[in-house]
Parts: sequence; C-alpha cells; structure tokens
Amino acid sequence: MKRVLILILVITTLAAARDKKPKTQPGPYVFTSKASAQTLKALIVQANLNEGYVLDSDNQLQFRFSKPAQMPLVSALFMASSACSGMTTKKVWSYTLVELNGTTKVTVQPVWEYPDDYCKTQTQGLIWGQPEEIAAFQAMLDKAPTASTQVPTSTGATVPPAVAPGSTPTMVADPQQSMKQHTACLELAKDNRSIICK
Repeated sequence: MKRVLILILVITTLAAARDKKPKTQPGPYVFTSKASAQTLKALIVQANLNEGYVLDSDNQLQFRFSKPAQMPLVSALFMASSACSGMTTKKVWSYTLVELNGTTKVTVQPVWEYPDDYCKTQTQGLIWGQPEEIAAFQAMLDKAPTASTQVPTSTGATVPPAVAPGSTPTMVADPQQSMKQHTACLELAKDNRSIICK
C-alpha cells in the first residue's frame, strides 16, 4: 500500500511539473528583418514551394499556402470529418508583410483547415512547436539581402536576389502565373531528375 501511495505521489508531482512548463501558443508569430518586403516574399514563396505547398492566394504582401496533411489524431477524431467528399484537411500558412522605416515585419499564421460534420470548412490554430524551425525561419529572414548588400549593375539598378549572376532574367507580367509555372515545373521534376526548375 505504501508503494502505491508513493507511486501516486510521484505521478502527481510529475504531472504538476509538466503543467507548469510554458506551453507553446498557436500563432500568429511575428518576425522582423532589414530586407525589403518584396525580397522576403520571394524567399518565403520559394521556401513554401520547395516544401510542396501550393500558393492559394496572393494579394501583394498578403498571401497563403496550403497542402493536404493529417491532423494530430486527437483533433482528427473530435473535429475533422472524413465523410465530406472532395474536402480534405489542409495545413495552411498565411503571411502578411509590412515594411516601415527600413524594417519589414513578417506575421505568420499557421492553421489547420478541415471539414466539419456538416461539410463546412473550419479552422483551428496550428502550434508551430519546433523551435529549430522557428529559428531557421528567422535565420532565413536575417540572411536575406538588403538594399545595401545587393550588387549594382551597369545601369545602377539592383539585381533581384532570385536572379543568379550570368543568367538572363526574363520578364514575367504576372507573378502568380510565374509561381503556378514553377509549381508545375516542380511536379514534373519529381518524376524526372533531369528537369531543373529556376
């Protein structure tokens, strides 16, 4: 009996200690960078496309990506419905960039988007619980080229970070069309390693 009481006391103490740890909260998460909003947008778009996300909407400096994903088991059991044909659970990342006084504020809002029992789309905050991923995102923003670090060309204009020296830049009228083309290229490249997407 004494062992059982000691075991209960230990479990209760461990549970109380676990509950006292600071819990990670769902977003929005806010980052800052010295790079321009356009430069950061190009980096964020490329990083999301490389991760297999699709650009859902693009409204200048507010844009969002999504890809089908499986919610954690507990959430999936109590919230998401699998009975809705054509509706899937998605991991969604929304970004808002605001440039002011030489600093760009990047607000990141990750959410789960899922169908409920009535086949209506619902959202639930997604906790970005990987400190190394958060640190890597901030490091990407910190390494982004600023206006003073970009290489000037003979005309005095700056070379965009996405254009490598020696390559011939092409003019694209619609950035969303360019991103769709890039996404299509990445899909083709999955099956054929000789395809290189730029």
